[in-house]
Amino acid sequence: MARFTEKLRRLKPRKKTLIGVAIGASTLLLFLVLSAEYTSRPAFCTTCHYMEPYYQSWQLSTHQEVTCVKCHFPPGVEGTIRGKMAGLVQLVNYMGRSYTRRKPWAEIEDASCLQSGCHETRLLEGTVPFQGVVFDHEAHLGELRKGKQLRCTSCHSQVVQGEHILVTETTCFLCHMKQDDDVNLVAETPLSDCKTCHDWSAIPPDHLPDFRYDHTEVVRQDLDCMRCHNKTIVGDGFVPLDNCVSCHFEAERLDKYDDSPRLHRVHITENKIECTQCHLRIQHKIQQLSPETELDCGACHDETHKEQVFLFTGRDANGYAGTPNPMFEVGLNCASCHVFHEQLLGQAGVRKARPQSCESCHGEGYAHLLQIWETTAETRLRQLDRAITGVERTVRGVRIQPDTLQAALAYVDKAKYAMHLVQVGKAVHNLSFSDQLIRKSYENLGTASKKAGVRYTPPASIAASTVPSECANCHTGVEELSVPYRGRPFSHNVHTVGQDIECKTCHSNARQHGELVLTAQQCNSCHHRPPTLDDCASCHQTETAFYAGTYRDEDTPDYMFDAEIPCADCHVSNNQVRRPDAAICLDCHDDEYMAMAGQWQREVRTLAQEVRSLLDGAPAAFKRTADYDAARSALIDIEGSSAQGVHNYELTTDLLKKIKRTLQPTPPDS
Repeated sequence: MARFTEKLRRLKPRKKTLIGVAIGASTLLLFLVLSAEYTSRPAFCTTCHYMEPYYQSWQLSTHQEVTCVKCHFPPGVEGTIRGKMAGLVQLVNYMGRSYTRRKPWAEIEDASCLQSGCHETRLLEGTVPFQGVVFDHEAHLGELRKGKQLRCTSCHSQVVQGEHILVTETTCFLCHMKQDDDVNLVAETPLSDCKTCHDWSAIPPDHLPDFRYDHTEVVRQDLDCMRCHNKTIVGDGFVPLDNCVSCHFEAERLDKYDDSPRLHRVHITENKIECTQCHLRIQHKIQQLSPETELDCGACHDETHKEQVFLFTGRDANGYAGTPNPMFEVGLNCASCHVFHEQLLGQAGVRKARPQSCESCHGEGYAHLLQIWETTAETRLRQLDRAITGVERTVRGVRIQPDTLQAALAYVDKAKYAMHLVQVGKAVHNLSFSDQLIRKSYENLGTASKKAGVRYTPPASIAASTVPSECANCHTGVEELSVPYRGRPFSHNVHTVGQDIECKTCHSNARQHGELVLTAQQCNSCHHRPPTLDDCASCHQTETAFYAGTYRDEDTPDYMFDAEIPCADCHVSNNQVRRPDAAICLDCHDDEYMAMAGQWQREVRTLAQEVRSLLDGAPAAFKRTADYDAARSALIDIEGSSAQGVHNYELTTDLLKKIKRTLQPTPPDS
């Protein structure tokens, strides 16, 4: 040792430096090698106590003979270096206590699983059994699944302590059983088909009796699994936005919440994010019936109410989308209206909807509105049925090429389907969409006729525009309604469809929903102008009947009517309609006629008051007769007329006296 030390003193300073550097480098290299070796041991992972549960699950797994870095480091020297650098970052994060705010996670590339000496690419060839399921890796890793590229760790992950890198069945259920934005199960039917996974043909027949139930006869008859196992899914796999916020805080990222393809590419294909970290769990299991559980009719009676659902949601099975029911858009469901319990086949609990269902939320009057909806829908469906029958008969009777005939009949079938949807689904579940479907049916009938080379003209009510107001969303069919107004029939069709007059012209919601604010002056602004000045009978039917003497089938015309004097001679001056008084008589008669008109009116009022008193005092039994109703109706017409008998004094007084004699009790025999 002394001799070695003496030799070192004799060396030149430069050589001493080089030797020192070499010794230091060797020492550092040896330290790094030993450190790399030591830190690559699974036991080192437990230095961070957060890794303890993962270490324990690894010890119990089938990979217990495989070191952590074998999987967690990508294959090759470059992968090892990158893995060590990532491990150093994790160590710094641990020392800085950043893991107190987030869960540690790691990336395992597919190349690590498929490297030489591990599973290799032969894993992608053929099928493997898994808990009674025949699984094909190639179909999952080699092809897109529902438009998403899966990785090994998409299914093999750590979500339950003690099951390190084993198959997470919840991932399977999320893909195969998650409902899309559709009424039926996932759009890709093979994914939701039981036999896609539960392939009985791959199970030896002698093993079938080993199951809880011997499925030998089931396989022989090829019975549908859903015939018995009709309720095996629990949960919907929804992704709450709160789950996104647990990792992301940037608004620009949270705005991508609805971009499903991008989210799955980033989280599944590019990064290993466990499905259940975002999605709520879906369970796939046989659910035992509990005595306290109410039976679900839909479990056996599949798609019993699909037409109602299609109408309510505003779409059909062919992909045609229209206006959803406003109640659907605000989150209400069937039970919101089906609140009355009735008995069906001796069993209580069937929920029915009645007109009172509407009034419980919307107030009095909606029951009548519901009746209008039903009546209007029935009328339109009968009309459509006749049109379909006529077009189909015409198309089949034309001599055309078979392929042209089939193309034309295909559009007839589309019209039939839409009519079926409205008939079975009930138009009241969505008035607007039902109207759209009916109109679409007529379009299809027109297309069918055009392809067959025949002429077809849809009904005028369909060709016309719809009611020009948002009120039609609820008051669908109002254009078919006629109501009395000021003693005259008022047609909504003539005004809303024919004249394109908006509902708010006559109705207001300012004080009360649908309050009638129409005034006589508003009516006169249209009807009392040329060329309608001489068309009095179209509105003033009662007054015209009195003037002509035909009221109540009488034959007593006014003497001025016999003289062919039109209404305009008294009611129109300078192209303006006026309400004449007794002075108008002086234009043609002497002064005594002015007093005579007043006397007629006083006499009519007196007789009318006497008749009203008799009607009010009539016996209860008589008030339920047709004679009472006829007398009361005539009195209302006479009292409601501003002319007060002047239009036909003789007929008016004779009619009141006749009613008076009918109502007066018969005097006893003397």
